Parts: sequence; structure tokens; C-alpha cells
Amino acid sequence: MAELEKARRNSVQIETLKFEDLLCKHPPGGIHPIINLGISRSATSAPILTKPRLKLHCPEQFCNGVRFFDSSQTKKITLTERWTRVFLHYSCSNCRSRSKIFAIMARWNTVADIGEAAKLGEWPPFGPQVSLGIISILGKNKDMFLLGRRAEIQGLGIGALAYYRRVVESQKDHIINEIIKLIQRTNSSESQIEILKSAKKEKQFKKAVELISDTLPKALLINNYNPLALLDQAMTKGTYVQKDSDALKLAAAIRKILTELAERVVKALEDQADLDEAVDYILQYD
Repeated sequence: MAELEKARRNSVQIETLKFEDLLCKHPPGGIHPIINLGISRSATSAPILTKPRLKLHCPEQFCNGVRFFDSSQTKKITLTERWTRVFLHYSCSNCRSRSKIFAIMARWNTVADIGEAAKLGEWPPFGPQVSLGIISILGKNKDMFLLGRRAEIQGLGIGALAYYRRVVESQKDHIINEIIKLIQRTNSSESQIEILKSAKKEKQFKKAVELISDTLPKALLINNYNPLALLDQAMTKGTYVQKDSDALKLAAAIRKILTELAERVVKALEDQADLDEAVDYILQYD
């Protein structure tokens, strides 16, 4: 735990954080000076660990958005020069049913007169929330996608790229099924549907993409490009990448395109459902 002292001797700048930012925005690992880690009751008393209000995403159906999370712990934790292990328990102040637990180590650096803390872990695990659209496309591979997202956030480009590649290849059939569903709802030609069904039989993602290159609805195109072809191109480049930084850029590109495709499929299906409902409402008065 001498990381900060070593950094000071080597004149390395370590980012100073607010405690709530360490808990909400940073993955586990690393020691940081925390500007609001503790509060002293008097000039001579030891500081007490703060438990700041947090803004976190609550996935409960009642909330399904960013909400305030508060700590229900009343026990006071005194900060000293020695590192103290602490579990912080938080719950959503809106629905009261979603919890978040952080494992940290904290101490007070009396020389610098500032708190220092390291986040050891958290549950549910650290990682950004994904939209309902991408979840509908990912299906059973949602957890693998989240592993890739966490690797991406931590700058592990090759790891993130490997996860995303596996997600795309594993979800080929499900993605095509969603596209078939959309085409069927829009009364497109039967030949388009047959081409898509043939693409599902292809084991290689590249060959499947080549088959359906001209069958995608315009609503799914990204900058007038077939998103599946863009994904295939990014994955092909990934097989030759050498630098982790280049792999990280490719991984981010795959995530963004896959997410955008998912959102467009969901929106197109919702729009068609709304249109069908409107037509049915009018026709019932014939």
C-alpha cells in the first residue's frame, strides 16, 4: 500500500477524486487521494468516513433509470494511518429494493492531511448499464458483452475485442431472426426472407453477411452501410491487430455498431407495431 508514497518520490501525478466518483465511476484497483473521504468533528478528533449519496442506475422495473442510492449504515468508521477494510451497503432510495455493495480500503494520511482509498470490488460488478435494445439482441450472451465492456473500460483492448467478437459470432442467428421478424412485419418480399434464412445456415459470419448484403431494410443501415458488413470488417481487421491500443479502438467500434443496430431493430419493430395498431383502429369502424 505504499503506492502513493512511491508516486510522490517519483513525482508521479495521482488523480485526486471525490469519494462518490471513486465508488461510481472507477473500476476496482488503484489507490487514490480522496478529497472528501472523512469529516473531523473538531481540530483534534480523528476523521470519520463519509458515506456520500450516490447516483447509480437502478434496473428495477419501477425505476429503470438513474436514481439516488443512500447508505443505511449508522456505524461510524474512524480513519487512522492504518488501512481499514470496509464494506459499504447502499440501496436505491426510490424503490428500496435494489442494493449495491462496495468493498474498499481506506486510511487518513496525516502528513498530507487527506484521505486515501482503494476500491477492491463491488456487487453487482462494476460496468456501465446497457440499453434494453442491446439486451434484446444479445440474449444469453449479455454477460459476455458486459465482460467485454468492462475489459474495454479498463483499457484491455485485446480482451475486449475477443469478447465482442465472440458475442457477434454467437448471436448471428438471433440477429438475423430479428431482421426476419422486421421484414415480415413490413410485408417485404418472400425472397428476402428466404435469403435471410439461408444466411442462418452459414456457419461463418462473413459468408452469412455476404448472402444478405442487399436484403437489409434501409432503416437498419448506418451511414448507408450494412451494419453487419461493418461488424465483419472490424472483426477481420482484429485478427491482424498487434497493438492493444488498436484493438481497443476496434473493440469500441464493434460495440457502438452492434448497439446502434440493436436500437434500430427495436425502434423499427416498435414503430411498425404502432402503425399496425393505428391501421387496425381505423379498420374496425368499416
